[in-house]
Amino acid sequence: MRLTRTIRTGATLAAVALALTACGGTDDTTDGATDAATDATTDAATDGATDDMMAAPATIEDGKLSVCSDIPYAPFEFEDDTTATGYTGFDIELIDAMAAHFELELVVSVTGFDAIQSGTALAADACDIAASAMTITEEREANVDFLDPYFDADQSLLVKADAGITTLADITGALGVQADTTGQAYAEENFSGDIIEYPGAAEMFAALEAGNVVGILQDLPVNAERAQQDATLTIVETFPTGEQYGFAVKEGNTQLRDALNEALTALRADGTYDALFAKYFQA
Repeated sequence: MRLTRTIRTGATLAAVALALTACGGTDDTTDGATDAATDATTDAATDGATDDMMAAPATIEDGKLSVCSDIPYAPFEFEDDTTATGYTGFDIELIDAMAAHFELELVVSVTGFDAIQSGTALAADACDIAASAMTITEEREANVDFLDPYFDADQSLLVKADAGITTLADITGALGVQADTTGQAYAEENFSGDIIEYPGAAEMFAALEAGNVVGILQDLPVNAERAQQDATLTIVETFPTGEQYGFAVKEGNTQLRDALNEALTALRADGTYDALFAKYFQA
């Protein structure tokens, strides 16, 4: 579903256009560049190697904003053939509204979470922004530039309703986690039994159904969505961790970060954010 509310200024539109045209990062133009049509820049982090030109994101010239997202991860992102992008969810609709703020079309690129949280997808210009229910951490901040936080989240334990489990300490079998997540980090710090890593939520839910794991420790909203859809599952424990999610852009691309932050602020002010939050988390 595309949201079309816009609150914009010419200066901000120019800023986001410039940010999308740039590669991101701190770049220096090549000393001998005389062709005005060439707008590739040099990454200053390459110790002065002025011939290492970086390609701009492919979405620039056709009015599109591309987003990398690990899908499915309901209710934040999941497939929906009825939408223009083929995907929906809280993250997708919010980013879509931010794109519409600048009259840009959203394009979704399904990307593994490791490439998103490590910053490699953004560094390779695979997309302009990453949106994947990603917790802001110091380690990740070293590789990407986060926008302002947009969602507060905790961790939780999901088990089969008839398992007789009420706490994490009750688990005697294996515990499922998603690799490279804060859920995995919490489990490793607080659970002494076997932990099995999975690449995504779909694989974890399949493992729980098959009996390969006894419980799943991951973000509360995602486990809550699954429990709501499947009466045989229940959340037995929540773990307050004070986490905050953030959208991210390529490290150093402060122009795009600031422009998108302006859009996020506008969507909070005009009620769009609250409407989406109610749709996905207060239904």
